[in-house]
Amino acid sequence: MLKILAITGIRSEYFILQPVFEEFLSRKNVELKAIVTGAHLSPLYGNTYKLIEKDGYDIIKLETLLSSDKLSGRCKSVGIQIMGLTDIVSREKPDWLLVLGDREESITTAIVGTYLNIPVAHLCGGDRVVGNIDDSIRHAVTKLAHLHFPTTKENGERIIKMGEEPWRVHVVGNPALDSIRKQPYLGLDYINGKLGTNIKENEPFILLIKHPLSSEVELAEKQMEITMEAISELGYKTIVIYPNSDAGNYGMIQVIKKYEKKFDFIKAFETLPRDIFVNLQRKTALLLGNSSAGILEAPFLGLPVVNIGSRQKQRQHSENIIFVPHDKEKIKEAINKVINDKEFIRICKNCSNPYGDGYSSKRIVDIILSTPINSELLNKQITY
Repeated sequence: MLKILAITGIRSEYFILQPVFEEFLSRKNVELKAIVTGAHLSPLYGNTYKLIEKDGYDIIKLETLLSSDKLSGRCKSVGIQIMGLTDIVSREKPDWLLVLGDREESITTAIVGTYLNIPVAHLCGGDRVVGNIDDSIRHAVTKLAHLHFPTTKENGERIIKMGEEPWRVHVVGNPALDSIRKQPYLGLDYINGKLGTNIKENEPFILLIKHPLSSEVELAEKQMEITMEAISELGYKTIVIYPNSDAGNYGMIQVIKKYEKKFDFIKAFETLPRDIFVNLQRKTALLLGNSSAGILEAPFLGLPVVNIGSRQKQRQHSENIIFVPHDKEKIKEAINKVINDKEFIRICKNCSNPYGDGYSSKRIVDIILSTPINSELLNKQITY
């Protein structure tokens, strides 16, 4: 029996990991447990661990998120998480640790796995994003992890340039696309009933997800204000999903609440179920904000994206995205373009997709299960 411990700390990360979990459980002689930590266990972010429980996975809760809106709070959470994760991993004795991306749980898992001689499989490494601490964390995890699953060829090449042995690097695509592909289509009547909205067929509406940037924490509230002011002046129905748990999010949430109270066409949610979120992406006129979903998932759906500010800049992207600064008039101009410009809409619907075909999870699981756990895997060599 091969035992896998997967670590997840936030809703967006679980959305990508879930198809991989599902694939593991479809295999014989494999045991999977999910360590659920960070924002998953916070009522402020919707207690999203309940979604994981509802999906039927065996979870272990690890409380680490401090009630803080400062950079120091995130740093302290890393220390708490390392201590708790060390105890859990030492007790569970897994064969593999599985983690994704560039957040606290990524670096803590990589550190614990390296020190305890347990191989770490890392998903979505090699990305390049400017202006956020996540970029440095992601590359640090790459240097600690034992097996790499980048989403694109460019990202895989970047990992190899970092001195990683090529046999460790497997370009597989983005598992989030597997989840999108599998979601059944839901009608607007069903979605409106669940969300308490009144979106009509063929009515353009905006889906907004905006997160704080670690290098611009002091500007986060003002940046959210500019975005919400642009939306309020245009008057399109807008569904807002709260930002992640990074420093700067408290002020952003207060701005969202203020505009939701003032304008009845704005509706905000702490989080949304996966099936609702995917179907909103299928039906919305555009994804607005700075979420990685606009880069990684939207091309698969042919969805137009307006990315505000520096978050996601220099990340590999398709033709479906327009980058704008935190300027109210430029945001309004971009929104109107993606809603009304038929040629741009056509380009988006036929855009290239560097992030895979929606069948990544099988590739990931096949490779992990066929990789021998031996000294060659555990004792990493630098190629330069």
